[in-house]
Amino acid sequence: MKRLILSALFFLCAAVSAPAYTDTGVKYTAGPDGYSGFSAFAEWGNDDYYLRPSLNTYKSDLADRYSGYAFGAGLDREAWSAGAELSISPETGGYQNTALFGNFSYNLIGAPSEGAALQHLSAGVFAGLTAHEDAYSRSTTTVSGPGRMGSSRSSLLNDAFTLNQTDYGISAAVKLHGVRASGRFTKTVYDKDITDEARELPLDIGGIGASGFPDTSVSARLSFPGLPLSPSAGYTKSAYLLDQPDSEAFSAGLSVDAGPVELSAGWEGFNPGGGQPKSDYWSLGLTLSF
Repeated sequence: MKRLILSALFFLCAAVSAPAYTDTGVKYTAGPDGYSGFSAFAEWGNDDYYLRPSLNTYKSDLADRYSGYAFGAGLDREAWSAGAELSISPETGGYQNTALFGNFSYNLIGAPSEGAALQHLSAGVFAGLTAHEDAYSRSTTTVSGPGRMGSSRSSLLNDAFTLNQTDYGISAAVKLHGVRASGRFTKTVYDKDITDEARELPLDIGGIGASGFPDTSVSARLSFPGLPLSPSAGYTKSAYLLDQPDSEAFSAGLSVDAGPVELSAGWEGFNPGGGQPKSDYWSLGLTLSF
């Protein structure tokens, strides 16, 4: 199945003739408890469209390695933009998922005039469906170890636990005097009641592997694009089901644009809430533009 999907992606990319740009990038993240994460992407497109395959993988001493493979595509017009992405996480430790995501945004001011202070203002909506399948359940027998995912044993189910997760929300972005600010609100619903017997879902909060059944999430990001030395900052607050404490993720980064090469370095701080220890993660990235 994976070979068939990769072949389809290859032919889709090969079918694109004379793209105006090609971007490729990699990013490595390190953190406590042996955490290591790696992501990579390639993007082809022009002013009207883009195609973007990507992969993301992470592991730690407290959790198995989880990997995801995605293919996204989008259209850009003067008044609106739209995109979609299909992602697959192969089976690891009895768990796997398939997800489909789509978004649409509308440009509220059109093309700005030269020298205008307000360069961009948009509002959008998005939605995603994730189909989870888990061959194991959470046992009531606990063992010592930090974190919810590493603090209980799992038992094999007679029938795999399946769960459909739907995420939907709104987003907004503005660029004023060269400063870009964006934010989004996400609500999550499920097709069945969640119980303690189900294991937490692997998540990727701000690039950090975590676990839980999300309920709502709000995020904001501030960046200074177009500068040779461009700083950025972000914040995400997530609420969960099953009385799991709210979590917070903070991020700060700096990128250096040197022609076709962009180097980036970042810090991400994760607070799982409930008095649990906070964690710091550090990343390095490289992007090449052709």
